[in-house]
Amino acid sequence: MLNSLFGRIKICNVIRTYQADSLNPEQVGKTEDALKKLLPEAIITFDLKDDKKLIRIENIPFDSDLVIEKLEELKIFCSLISDDILTDNLLNTSEQMHDFWDSAFLRHQTMWGFEPANSAIYAKNFFLQNGVENVLIPGIGYGRNAGLFIDNGIEVTGIEISETAIRLAAQKYGEELIIRQGSVTEMPFESRTYQSVFCYGLLHLLTPPQRKKMIHDCYSQLEEGGWMIFAVLSKKSPNYGKGRKIADDTFEVGNGGQIFFYEDQSVQEEFNQYGFTDFIEVDEQVNVRTQKPDFRFLMIKCRKPVNNKT
Repeated sequence: MLNSLFGRIKICNVIRTYQADSLNPEQVGKTEDALKKLLPEAIITFDLKDDKKLIRIENIPFDSDLVIEKLEELKIFCSLISDDILTDNLLNTSEQMHDFWDSAFLRHQTMWGFEPANSAIYAKNFFLQNGVENVLIPGIGYGRNAGLFIDNGIEVTGIEISETAIRLAAQKYGEELIIRQGSVTEMPFESRTYQSVFCYGLLHLLTPPQRKKMIHDCYSQLEEGGWMIFAVLSKKSPNYGKGRKIADDTFEVGNGGQIFFYEDQSVQEEFNQYGFTDFIEVDEQVNVRTQKPDFRFLMIKCRKPVNNKT
């Protein structure tokens, strides 16, 4: 869903080229008709010169697995050999992020449902074990993970850039949930401190300076003895390496999105000065077709020390 979400917000296209094992001119018409039913707006071209047997598809970002499956139904077996993204604009500024996410929530509404993420379940259990009574959730969205904490007696305050997402959250939770409207890159929005911070699936979408500032700002809003947990994508995640590489462990996804994938060294570098304790791996979002997880996350835990000076 993450890759397709980034792809559907902007109108810029991708061109994907497939190498077929066998494809003759007589098959072209039927193949194009089948692909047009799958991707009605796509521009589809065939290159059969010199036995190349290439199929090129230009469209808004789409699921290549569906294309390959459709071709296999026609007894045409192929593989993706290139994936060119036709944009150089990355979603870095607050204005861009606002437009992106508000458009996403307008179009897809409660796109992930209200079943909490595995990472949120872990965080809830950990917070309860440590006596946490309130939590700050930057990038709360429409509150997918909020209900889990609320139902277990943990007061939730969120930060969210999209007015549409805030409206959706209000419809679900009413006054049980407080959300500050704004970008996480512009924290803090209040002077209050919290016993815990939980941030799911957001930090890895930011640039290095934005990540550094956000970690610092979250830590600053943490009470002494408080915990913060960040759920970020791991280098072991199945989607690592997909898209155009733009920096070390950083790849462009869809049209304008970017993802940074964490491993032990980068976790240490970014979190050591903020009370880092440990991390665990958590799998998320089982693919209904493969029955394998689409993503692997790192749950990074930090604790703010208690100042015992009197």
